[in-house]
Amino acid sequence: MSASVAIWLLSAVLLFWCVGLYNRLMRMRARALDALGLLEQHLRIYIGLIQAQFPDEEGSFTPLEWAALVSGVKLLASQCKAARGARLQPGPLQALGQTVDAIEAAWQPLREQPADLAGPAMPEAMQKLWDDAAFKVRAARAAFNQIVDCYNEALHQFPATLMAGVMGFKEAARL
Repeated sequence: MSASVAIWLLSAVLLFWCVGLYNRLMRMRARALDALGLLEQHLRIYIGLIQAQFPDEEGSFTPLEWAALVSGVKLLASQCKAARGARLQPGPLQALGQTVDAIEAAWQPLREQPADLAGPAMPEAMQKLWDDAAFKVRAARAAFNQIVDCYNEALHQFPATLMAGVMGFKEAARL
């Protein structure tokens, strides 16, 4: 076998390996984006619940103890859009994760408020719906983080590290 045939054969193997690597990383990134979309669907439940409880009408009143929760939920739509558009870049994903953490932190004291003479501070139906949504958000967030970990691990495996940067793949951030 001549040297030119060996070079062409090696070039073909290298080309097919690069195409396979690229396709694998693209599939993994698409899975992460799908998981982000599922998380976004569950976060929209939060938005719907807050809009039902506190409609954006002129002169509407938001109690002070609910202010942190309402402001956090109002940020969700724009942050989800930014995270989706940034294609797994760390900045928007970290901001979304911080907002979700702040919403969970603001919800906990509201949930645990004792009933007063006017009745329970939290409508029971809203509490059940919110708790169901919070469970789904935590599960979707954990699934997203697991997929991102696998994607980042694939980027750091030996042959992929040589080509991932050249192909434009960057490490994704966890939520």
